[in-house]
Amino acid sequence: MANDVKIRFRSFLPGAGFDSSGNPKQGKTRIVGQVAVTSYTEGGETLAPADVGLSNVDWIELNVRDETGSPSAQTLRRAVVVQSVNQFYLVREDLAGAIVEYAAAATETLDFCAEGDSAHDIELL
Repeated sequence: MANDVKIRFRSFLPGAGFDSSGNPKQGKTRIVGQVAVTSYTEGGETLAPADVGLSNVDWIELNVRDETGSPSAQTLRRAVVVQSVNQFYLVREDLAGAIVEYAAAATETLDFCAEGDSAHDIELL
């Protein structure tokens, strides 16, 4: 596993947010950035909430920066997120719909947008 996360934008979301129990909570944040995958690990790459500047991820979207990889657009490249284990998978999908995971040590650039509890949130005792 080798990836480098760069945060490009952080916005503290005003107003009501909720924790996992449904209780009102302040401190929700939207983070936008980039993940440079320098050596993909077959079976998924870990992307923890702290990696993207959050203590808890409510929602995250990962997109391959250059989704087709070529002008012919014969193959689409995607990032699939599994939030329950804080991992993402890089896959290729051909025009027939066949999906294949990237080989080990592949490289890719991903853009992300995530929302959740800020890692910079004030903790009240």
